[in-house]
Amino acid sequence: MSDLEITFAFIYIACLAGCAYTSYRLGFREGTTKMIEFCASKRDKHGMTLMKFEGDNIEFLDVLEYNKLVLDALAKVTHVDERA
Repeated sequence: MSDLEITFAFIYIACLAGCAYTSYRLGFREGTTKMIEFCASKRDKHGMTLMKFEGDNIEFLDVLEYNKLVLDALAKVTHVDERA
């Protein structure tokens, strides 16, 4: 290969790498923006979003429902302990 062919090959690879990086950054930025907008759409009247992460599972919870579930679970545990 001549020096000219090597130079063009280097320029071609550099352009491909630049295009790939630009596409990655644009996609990451758009994906992040859409995820933030989605989370904001799940907020309650106080502007808060409660998310529960369990492995790969992500749940959006209502704060009042979540507090009720926790208190009910605590009531069951204390009720069982009082019997013993």
